[in-house]
Amino acid sequence: MTNPINRLSSTQSAIDANAQLNALLDAAVDAMIIIDHKGAIELFNTAAQRMFGYSIEEVIGQNVKILMPAPYQEEHDTYLNNYIKTNEAKIIGIGREVKACKKDGKVFPIELSVGEVKDSSRKQFVGIIRDISEQVKARSDAIASREKLAHVTRLSTMGEMAAGIAHEINQPLSAVSSYAQACKNMLLRSKSVVNPAEQQRLTDTLEKISHQALRAGEVIRRLRAFVKKRNSERDYVDFNALIEETIDLAKVDTRLLDHGVEVTLNSSPAPFLMIDQIQIQQVLFNLIRNAIDAMEEQPTDPVMIETRWLNEQYLEISVTDTGYGISTQNAERLFHPFFTTKTSGMGMGLPICQSIIQSHGGELKHKPNHPKGSIFSFTLPAKPQITSYSEEQ
Repeated sequence: MTNPINRLSSTQSAIDANAQLNALLDAAVDAMIIIDHKGAIELFNTAAQRMFGYSIEEVIGQNVKILMPAPYQEEHDTYLNNYIKTNEAKIIGIGREVKACKKDGKVFPIELSVGEVKDSSRKQFVGIIRDISEQVKARSDAIASREKLAHVTRLSTMGEMAAGIAHEINQPLSAVSSYAQACKNMLLRSKSVVNPAEQQRLTDTLEKISHQALRAGEVIRRLRAFVKKRNSERDYVDFNALIEETIDLAKVDTRLLDHGVEVTLNSSPAPFLMIDQIQIQQVLFNLIRNAIDAMEEQPTDPVMIETRWLNEQYLEISVTDTGYGISTQNAERLFHPFFTTKTSGMGMGLPICQSIIQSHGGELKHKPNHPKGSIFSFTLPAKPQITSYSEEQ
């Protein structure tokens, strides 16, 4: 026969355990929700009530979908049914970022962890939810700050190159003026009748005027696109074409015309990458100018640019010079903000380049060139993984 005292002790222990569990749930900073196999809410702790704005009476028995915005709302039942049938988990046990919806309709970012309640008499799932609005905002602010700083760096670079820009644009404009004056003189000499030979000369000269005007316009177009303040935009880009265009832009610095460029581009397979074209162009442009700066004592040595596939996933781009090189001590601080080996400069070029490449999922690095000079190289992912919500589950 069971001792009444033991039975009382056992009952009291269960009551105490339940009270302790409730205390833990109420003290938790994160929202905790338990649902059954159909998605009906069975537990909704105090933090969840604060986070979502619902009282416990409003949600108990309701489908957990009321806490989700589209498209998660529509996909939830399908995922739950698939798990019940196949027992194949895609998000259970894995923390992930998704969106949630408050009672007032406000959508906000959360970190969600889902687990199955083991040893239960029926299928139950527990979700632990953390509001990450502040973290997402901080991340967004950091990206915005990086883009602003990158824009300032581009403007600073153009300021440093003002003399070269003026020279590059002045040349075609001077040519336009000369050709136009030549046409005027030919027309004055011809008076009324223009013979075929003279007419051909006029046609050729006018063609040269058109070409030089287009040349000046193209220089301005490249410069405007490069320094324009804009939001980050990524698209598939023909990377070989981007390199050629960047070299043309870099020729605004007339020192590059003296050095020349040796380009070795890998085209098998053709590199079409998902990138922000202007940002990557900024990186390559900075590395080319740094190479020219380093080769002041070798004014005729070329800058060497090469692309090669490291594997099926990454393309490597390298810019090589034969300049004075970088000491081991300086190499350790190359990517530190405000560190520079130049007599003038902000020391932000390489740090900005590094942040751009890292944001693209790649890596920017330096190594010595032999027998002298430096090699700066960066990698870019060739096949970015673009997944939908359902694929991530």
